[in-house]
Amino acid sequence: MSSTRYSNALHILVSLAADESVQMSSATFARQLGTNPVVIRRLVADLAKAGLVKTRRGQGGGIWLSTVPADTTLGQIADVIEADMTFEAHDLPDEPGDNLLPSAILTAVEAQRRELHTASIIQLDHITLEDLTHAATLRVDLANLVEQGMSDKEIREGYRIENGRLIPKTG
Repeated sequence: MSSTRYSNALHILVSLAADESVQMSSATFARQLGTNPVVIRRLVADLAKAGLVKTRRGQGGGIWLSTVPADTTLGQIADVIEADMTFEAHDLPDEPGDNLLPSAILTAVEAQRRELHTASIIQLDHITLEDLTHAATLRVDLANLVEQGMSDKEIREGYRIENGRLIPKTG
């Protein structure tokens, strides 16, 4: 079964980066992600330990971003939460038998899994938290304009993209 820790970590960090003036709680993130606040608190503890977020308990508490989104890559975030960006390899029975092929196959599959993980992290090191935040906020802006009844043509002609936001063109 695959883990959602990486996806949940990105959700939390992008939410915090999208509006740094808003404080968020583990309960808020748990509701958004459909999970238990304890799961979120454990994940946030890992993010805090790595210096990506700060937390404060109690009244007026919450979670805040403590990293610069433009300087934080998705590969770094994957490393922090020890995300495996690949697949799970199969197991072999404890009885080795005379046939060496099953063991050799598993060794080859594991090597491919490690190479895929490394390639994924290298690719993710080219994408910043700021890039992902801009992609998300741009989608929100587009959805809002479409909901208001604007056509694609009206949006293209009347708006420009700046820092991941749709800004009305002037002049």
